[in-house]
Amino acid sequence: MKLYSSLFFTFFVSACTSQEAVTDVAGQKTTYIQGECYDSSTYSLTETFDEFIDERQQELKILRPELTSENYEQLDYALRHFTTYWTQLRQERDQACEEHATCEFIRLKNYDSQAYNREFCDGTDFEYNVSRAKMIHFFNDIERLQLQRSAQQ
Repeated sequence: MKLYSSLFFTFFVSACTSQEAVTDVAGQKTTYIQGECYDSSTYSLTETFDEFIDERQQELKILRPELTSENYEQLDYALRHFTTYWTQLRQERDQACEEHATCEFIRLKNYDSQAYNREFCDGTDFEYNVSRAKMIHFFNDIERLQLQRSAQQ
């Protein structure tokens, strides 16, 4: 009986220790992803975009009396569409970044393993770079619209 209780205790302790190790690795992964994907540079770009859209919405409200209802609705729809598309691009970028960061985390944790060679994360890196390029291209298009409007005044 003493042998069974000793084995049970050993199993219980090793199971708890194993669970703590899994929880610790999961926490490390989450911290790594947060550090890699959600730094201030991406969100300052989002804040700048949000400010730009807010300014355009305020301008639209001021111009409302001068516009026909149809024109106002079209402009309002366009602004909402810009915001929706930006949100979609940001979500795409966040997902691609998280997948790439997860791959990099696994590669770093298994640096001595042949299974995780240098090219292992290339696909996720490519997707992440494409998603960032789409965001920057769209943001540049929006800024160009503002410059054209400013030049016309």
